Amino acid sequence: MGKVLYVANFPPETDEETLRALFAEHGEVVSFTVEQDERAQQPYALVEMHSEKQTTRAMNKLNGYELGGRRLAVSPAYPELSKDITARQRKTAAEIIATLEEEDKVPVRQIEAIVRFCGGQFARAILQEALEIDAGEGIPTSDGSRRRTKGGVFFYLARYRMSPAVRKIVYNRKGKVPGEKYD
Repeated sequence: MGKVLYVANFPPETDEETLRALFAEHGEVVSFTVEQDERAQQPYALVEMHSEKQTTRAMNKLNGYELGGRRLAVSPAYPELSKDITARQRKTAAEIIATLEEEDKVPVRQIEAIVRFCGGQFARAILQEALEIDAGEGIPTSDGSRRRTKGGVFFYLARYRMSPAVRKIVYNRKGKVPGEKYD
């Protein structure tokens, strides 16, 4: 994992000092910038930590952390394409796939890519929120004709909570990692 984290899903009114201090609790923050994702119309932050160990700690502790009524989504800013999915990640992906009742090849591959590049805690936090939304009023499809499935809610929530580089693999490439062979 690199040392730069992509942080999304924090309230737009969150001041930079609050967010920086939250990450500083888990290690030395080398650089910190808040920018606006024009497509999602939401702010995101790029946080560079001093070491990979601190980066991992911050990601593990802050994924799903509630701030101002929202759950933070923290993932690596740049995916490490050379790293394979681990057995633990594969198990987490399988649990999420089963919970969402996904069977089609593309969503299964997309979930595996989310877990591989963003981490199990990232995916579990989004799953938990998706299940809560699905148990309530749900989220309508873009044309408003019906409610999204549990998987549809999961993918809707995940879309702008991951870095553009990971988003490209998950959504544009349908979970296919560049350089890897698929059936």
